[in-house]
Amino acid sequence: MAATPGLLVMRIEVAGKSSHSSMRGRMLCRPSTTEAVAASAIDRGFVIYQALRRLESDWAVTKFDPLFEPGHFTLAPGVVDGGARHSRSGAFIPDSMSMVYAVFHPPGEDQAVVRKEIEGHIAHVAATDPWLRAHPPVVEWPLRYPGSRVDATHPPRAAVTDARELAAVDTPLAGRPPVAAFPSAADSTWLCAAGVPAVGLGPGELAMAHAYDERCAVD
Repeated sequence: MAATPGLLVMRIEVAGKSSHSSMRGRMLCRPSTTEAVAASAIDRGFVIYQALRRLESDWAVTKFDPLFEPGHFTLAPGVVDGGARHSRSGAFIPDSMSMVYAVFHPPGEDQAVVRKEIEGHIAHVAATDPWLRAHPPVVEWPLRYPGSRVDATHPPRAAVTDARELAAVDTPLAGRPPVAAFPSAADSTWLCAAGVPAVGLGPGELAMAHAYDERCAVD
């Protein structure tokens, strides 16, 4: 595995205004941003969610790398949480919603540029919504992994490939091993960032990682 994508963890906080749930009809009919009886943070949060889905669809055709499968670079929502801060109950209009995303981008992209692109998209969409325009979402970036790549000319990449081929002689895995990208973040990226070329080598299907009954085939 000669490359890793860049990974950013993004948290978005959306604020609303709580009231009794019976006020939803009045809220929908009188959506004033200054004197609103209530504003659902969940309704407004899903405005941002849908906007990020559209951006993700754009990325599927605009962001690519020869070592990665088409469409690999995504904005993946992993956590959605919302409700009234003082009571988790259907009796209240929610005044808080948070979303946590894993953002995968091509290894060669500057993470500051990626953050600016996403934040600009969120700000543009928020500006079209009366409540969000007056109460902008808060975007935070609590974790990052820069992307990495080790070119075919680097000796460590060739050495690992040769060793894997030699180890597999007279086995069902004999032959020159494929060279691909690791689909997610890996600690090798920090070695690469420090100027030490590092590649990954290992068995298993990544779809089984972080999954129920996580396992690796014996073969």
